[in-house]
Amino acid sequence: MSEAMTTAVETALTSVKTDVTGIVTTALPIGLGIMGLFLAIRLGIGFFRSIAN
Repeated sequence: MSEAMTTAVETALTSVKTDVTGIVTTALPIGLGIMGLFLAIRLGIGFFRSIAN
């Protein structure tokens, strides 16, 4: 593999890594918020069911 091809592949992979990291950084807080909301709902339902029985 020539030096130019190696540099091109390295640049492309670095760019993909940067893009994926940006997407994860953006999506992770939103996903955690949604997961926390559903978890709170499930725990709340379980709590009220245990009180009702």
